[in-house]
Amino acid sequence: MKKLLIVLSLASLIFSSCKKIISIDTDNAPPQIVIEGKITDRLGVQQIKISKTIDYDADLNFPTVSGATVKVSDSKGNNYIFTETAPGIYTNRMRGVSGVTYNLNVTAEGQNYTASSKMPNNVKLDSIGVVLNSFFGNDRKTAVAYLVDPAGETNFYHFDLYVNDYLSQRFYVSNDRLTNGNPLRVQLFFKSNNNNNDSDELNTGDKVKIEMECVDSNVFDYWYALSEQSGRGPNQGTTPANPTSNISNNALGYFSAHTFQSLNIVVP
Repeated sequence: MKKLLIVLSLASLIFSSCKKIISIDTDNAPPQIVIEGKITDRLGVQQIKISKTIDYDADLNFPTVSGATVKVSDSKGNNYIFTETAPGIYTNRMRGVSGVTYNLNVTAEGQNYTASSKMPNNVKLDSIGVVLNSFFGNDRKTAVAYLVDPAGETNFYHFDLYVNDYLSQRFYVSNDRLTNGNPLRVQLFFKSNNNNNDSDELNTGDKVKIEMECVDSNVFDYWYALSEQSGRGPNQGTTPANPTSNISNNALGYFSAHTFQSLNIVVP
């Protein structure tokens, strides 16, 4: 329990100003399970991470959850056992297939958690590039992804942007609600990590990598909620809150079966 001291200054035209100390008790929330699971369409090691939340005033060192039972099954009748290869890291070498639904079943610390995700069809990431935008008379280079959205189906996209091997701190999502069947040009504005010396600007010679995932609607909603909270600045965006998870039993995180593509360029 932590006590916050709030100093209230009261002024009056008649009475002299005074200060009052108010002591407020705030309880830390009990730890919650966090599950981050990905099944991609690339043959390789697929990973499920299990950890716990921490108190708001604690160091950013999330405790891992070991000894869990982690299984994935699919709509074709296949079953996959994920084994713990590092504390809180559960893996299996496999390959996901578009159109197949994958079901996650986790038993951790006496509780059971389930989730389901259908891998969408792959949409080709045609190319990536850099465009020049003008902000208040200043030119700024911005990374951009190019693709053609397929007509006649609903598609959801999630992107990751790396600049000089640093992952951008923004969350990038897109859907085809207004652009079904059209060419898309998705601009990705880089936001650096405050712990490194990189600026938010793209400069000639920078190495840019864009990863694109075709995700289902539930996973899109998860990333969209995070995107609404990232990089908005004061008095903008939404009030910070945990995004809606597709995992049962009040777990946080997400389970996603998605396609994966990656392209690299050097900023001209």
